[in-house]
Amino acid sequence: MIKIGDFSKMFNVSINKVRFYEEKGLITPAYIDRYTGYRYFNEDNVKQMSKILFLKTLGLSLDEIKSYSDSSINDKIKEYENKILKLKENIKELNLINKRGGIDNMTTFINDDRVIGKWRLIGISSTKEDYYNNKLLDDDFSIKELYLMENGKRYWVIAWTKSYIIINGKKNPYEIENDLMFVKVYGIFDDSEYKYAIYKKVDSKKYSIEDFIVKDDVNKNFVLDDNLTGNYICIDRVDNEDQFNPNNKHWKDELWVDKMSVYKDGNVLMSYVDNSVKKTRYTKGYIINMIVDDTLCKYFYKTYNDKTYLFVELKNGDYIYAKQIPGYYVFEKVD
Repeated sequence: MIKIGDFSKMFNVSINKVRFYEEKGLITPAYIDRYTGYRYFNEDNVKQMSKILFLKTLGLSLDEIKSYSDSSINDKIKEYENKILKLKENIKELNLINKRGGIDNMTTFINDDRVIGKWRLIGISSTKEDYYNNKLLDDDFSIKELYLMENGKRYWVIAWTKSYIIINGKKNPYEIENDLMFVKVYGIFDDSEYKYAIYKKVDSKKYSIEDFIVKDDVNKNFVLDDNLTGNYICIDRVDNEDQFNPNNKHWKDELWVDKMSVYKDGNVLMSYVDNSVKKTRYTKGYIINMIVDDTLCKYFYKTYNDKTYLFVELKNGDYIYAKQIPGYYVFEKVD
């Protein structure tokens, strides 16, 4: 049996801390002398204390530790993943503040109740008059739907304030006529170039992101693909498979995905250019959650000059917010 003083020294905590954990019901001494009140601990208590201190380092509260079970770990993982997503959103917002010259130059939000709800793109024209005269442009504008939330809440590349739809940080003025919204979409580099995106209001629902974000059914049974097993490096990103040329890289910017390792048991390790690593999985035909969660990324093989390359669908914010697949990552197998 271990005295409380020796027990506390084993874990570099105070005697008061041990007693506090006892009061909280986290640990029960193996024996309490009813005459002296001295507490004694055994090997089971050593395991209890080790568990308490370990779970504390992972950020669990004492109440969570007390009710902890192995089955609850998935809930905690999901909570942390949501926190990470929120932190990433905050980082994006802070970067936007920097790009716009600081907080004093940020757009002040002004409400417009007419805007809130879902809008669907019905056409593109050079002017409002052209729309009413049925003179529409053959333009595949990528933002097919707008979900304009309360307080101008930003999602994907979209935010808003009264009189403006903000796309990629750029303010594009809008006008509302009956159930139509005319958004004057400026060119990326030149405000003298513009077109009108015309949206029709679908409803006035107060949406949250969870209401419209796209989620694939990732609960697929594992099917082995022996050809996929191995280590890969990401060598290119293309809009479509015909753009790929092994001798001429298409994507000139930095690739987000760096390497991928695929194992026979279905596990996949993805590494990214920021040195982060993600453990995910595959089943034949799909890499699961390659970039963002709840996505199935189709893959296929294509041979060029007797060498086979792996193409994997890129599903990022463009997909989960706008149902768009912007292209493919191309991998070369190294062993």
